[in-house]
Parts: sequence; C-alpha cells; structure tokens
Amino acid sequence: MFTVAVTGEVGAGKSALTHVWRELGANVFDLDSIAKKQWSRPEIMEKVVERWGQDMYKNGAPDFKKIGEMVFRGGDEYEFAMRATHPGAIADITKEVHNLGGWIVMEIPLLFEVGWYDLIDCIICVTSTDDLRIKRNSARGWNEDEITKRERFLIGSRKKQAMSDMVLCNIGNMEAWEARARELGEFMRKMSSVHELGTFCRTREEAENIAHALVSGRLAAGANIVQASSVYWWKDKMSRGTEWHLRCLTIERNLRRAMECVRQNHSYELPVVTGREVLRSDYQTLRWVVENCS
Repeated sequence: MFTVAVTGEVGAGKSALTHVWRELGANVFDLDSIAKKQWSRPEIMEKVVERWGQDMYKNGAPDFKKIGEMVFRGGDEYEFAMRATHPGAIADITKEVHNLGGWIVMEIPLLFEVGWYDLIDCIICVTSTDDLRIKRNSARGWNEDEITKRERFLIGSRKKQAMSDMVLCNIGNMEAWEARARELGEFMRKMSSVHELGTFCRTREEAENIAHALVSGRLAAGANIVQASSVYWWKDKMSRGTEWHLRCLTIERNLRRAMECVRQNHSYELPVVTGREVLRSDYQTLRWVVENCS
C-alpha cells in the first residue's frame, strides 16, 4: 500500500491532479467532501445550532453558504468548525483505508493545519501563481478578497512546501497539468506495487549469485543475505540444517520474471520462492525501488 496526501494552495490544481490519478486506478478520498458530511450528523448539528443558530440548516440540510460565512468571519469560529468536522472525517477515511490496498490518494487541503500524518507515506504540495489561482477560483465565485479571507487561517505556502516530500508548481494550461499528472501517476502506481521476494539457498555463494543475477538484470533494486536455521519436511522426512535467506525488493510487474530467475540459478530440486506486498514504507525507499527496477 502506498498512501499519498495532496495539499497546497487554494486553486492551485489539487482536484485536477487527483482526478487524473483516480482514472489511473488510485483510490481517491477528498477530506473536504467527507468533512462536509459531518455537518449533517445529529451531534454536530446540535452543537452548530447551539452556537450559531437554527439558520445554519434549511429543511434539516446544512446551508453551506451561511456556514462558510460563520466559519471565516474570524475569532474562534474557524477552530470550532475544525474541531467539529475533522476528527469524524479522519475517522471515516481511516476505516476505509484499512480495508484497501494498492495506491491511495487523499486530498487534504488542511493537512498541516490538522496535523494528521498517521497513514501518509508521501506528501505532495501543489502551488501556482497568485494571478492563476484567482482566475481559477473565479469559477467558484471567489474573488481575491475571498481567497485572502480563507487563507489567513492557513499555514504559509513556503512552510508547507518545506514540510512536503514533493512540490508541484502548476503554471501551465490544463492540458499540460494533466499530462504531468499522468506521467507522475504512472510512476506512483509502480510505487504502490513494491514487493519483497524471498528464497532460501544451500550456500552463501549460491545466494550471492542469485542476488547478482536479480540486481544486475534490474529485476530487483537490491538484495541482502542472512544465515538461517531451517526445519522443514522434504520427501516424507523432517529435516533441519543451515540455509542462506535471500531477500530482495522489486515491483509487482517484475515478480514472475524474478521468480523464474531464482529457479534458473538455484540448485534445489524445489526452490521455495515467495513474494509479498510491502504494506508500508516511506516515499524515498519506494522511489528508489521503482527507479532501479526495469
């Protein structure tokens, strides 16, 4: 599993980026949309009505225009809204993510403000120029004053960029942005498919020869070898002895060829070869594996 958080400036192109990645097969979550649903929860409605009045709901449904006006008016209202909606939204996403695998993308505009990093392997910060952001946000009915009003509650863009693993600057047209998103998305899809391949060898020399064949052939990014004491059944007899455990990191697309390479260079009648998905790792490690596998 590889979990990416997309954050950044208002109107920089976060949603366009995650839309392309959804088309490439990513499981995409939008924290803002999930947070919006929290306003309809009975316990949240009760707190909102108590603080802001019944006008915040129309026929039992949240009036987001009025809620937005209250949230961004200043004072403690913004903090109240964050405390009311984000814990529940994060809990909802966490439940779903734990039932998924592969490539997961979460669009979290307030990632650094909320301080939620538990499930995240890579943080991408999306930026753009002020004039382009103003132009893009005009479709929402937001002018420069509205953007400024909303961003005064946020951590500054430079600080966000410094805290991220990757910064993407969207200063071209939509076609160029989508092409860049697709190229990066293909790479990230491979990062979500990193596997650990393992086998046991008769001698250290044999393990080293297999490791060399895998790594030099770009079927694995790297390998290590450790001595192991083994107990196993073979031809109706329980045996024990010393073996050498070879472990390497590769991508899913290489698994079949890597297993064939192991068998071709192995002295056992039945080499035991296994592969398992790497459930969690950091961005730099996964990138290294992908870059060094053909």
